[in-house]
Amino acid sequence: MNILPSEIIQLLENFRPLMRVEVFETFTLLLTGLLVGEAKHGTVRSSVFAPAGYQPARISDFFTTHRVSPQKLMARLTELVLRLCHSGTLPERMFWIADSTHTEKPYAEKVASLGLFHRTKRVVGRAKHLKGHCYVCAAHLYQHLDARGRMRWSSALCGALLYVKGRSIPALVGSLATQLRLPKGIHHVWIVDRGIISRTLLRALEAISQFALGRVKANQVVYFAPRRQPKKGRKKTYGQKCRVDQLVKRFPDRLRKQRGQLHVQGKERKIEIYDAEVLLRGVHKGRALKARVIVVIVPRLKKLKPWYLLTTDLELEAMDAMRAYAGRAQVEVNFDEAKELGLGHYQGRSGSGVRRWAVMVCLSQALLKLATTGLIKLELPKLNWSWYKREETVGQLRRRLIEHCRPPISRKLDETPTVKK
Repeated sequence: MNILPSEIIQLLENFRPLMRVEVFETFTLLLTGLLVGEAKHGTVRSSVFAPAGYQPARISDFFTTHRVSPQKLMARLTELVLRLCHSGTLPERMFWIADSTHTEKPYAEKVASLGLFHRTKRVVGRAKHLKGHCYVCAAHLYQHLDARGRMRWSSALCGALLYVKGRSIPALVGSLATQLRLPKGIHHVWIVDRGIISRTLLRALEAISQFALGRVKANQVVYFAPRRQPKKGRKKTYGQKCRVDQLVKRFPDRLRKQRGQLHVQGKERKIEIYDAEVLLRGVHKGRALKARVIVVIVPRLKKLKPWYLLTTDLELEAMDAMRAYAGRAQVEVNFDEAKELGLGHYQGRSGSGVRRWAVMVCLSQALLKLATTGLIKLELPKLNWSWYKREETVGQLRRRLIEHCRPPISRKLDETPTVKK
């Protein structure tokens, strides 16, 4: 019973080659339950959209028994998102956001049912009292026109991996960049926060010819290329070194200054941008890694600390890098939308189920986000609430979809004759 709009059903046909016929039917029912809200507190509740002869136990088999590859699902979802966002013509440079749902803390929450199949490992150098598990998610950052005709940043989730102790979050970001199977010949720039950008991430991205853009700490040490080499002996690899928060004062002659505008704290404000090419030490043994450091300062907001950005894409302009990093906050909105869909509500007992559930939630969020930004045209009834005027948000679009699917929300079993009859 297909109660979803025909546009969504047509898009789901892209995933049919990845699974058998009966598995694809279960896949469609699960996605319907996620979009309508029935699967949030129990995946088996998606069977209310199934025909009378459907066995609800097959929904649980989708997470345990059926051979469905999460990596292939993420790669196909990424291909679908790129096709819808860029209309078949890919740009020279694309931006991706990588972040985790939460960080390790003594009071952090755990992913449901994770303790049934994972034993916490002792990692050398990490505190014993840190708890919690999370999902490391990847999202595609793109621009679209809003209702007023202005260009705005938006992002759609394309994949997620489960983080448990034993592997670091930067290593999982590198695995995500590989498993998404991004098109070659394009500059793929991964935007991360200062808790994720590290040597591990830079090595992983350089191995697949991709780039990183992230915010670094104020005490990050960078090196300049040596201006003079000794006439005899071994040549120098690194020149003068400096902390990024002291670059503007100590080496103003090596920095290139620009002026621009950025939307900060609700207003368009004038900013100052300083950038220079530097060398990073410790990423590779025996050789330096070329990068670019960017310092963003808002002169009239003295309480606002400067941004210290670092990127390995040397061809990326400082102004474009600063604007792209400003769009990184969209991933926090994605996390709120994914949690509302039920990201942390899966109650299965297998590791494969926990991983596949995250991919299904990413697929649901991506469809809703693309429909909200106008890349998927849906004809849904409007709610016309007097206290909430906005109809094109992910939450409101989901409520309109529920209103569209409300009449056939339940099924009626056929009456079977008994022995007495």
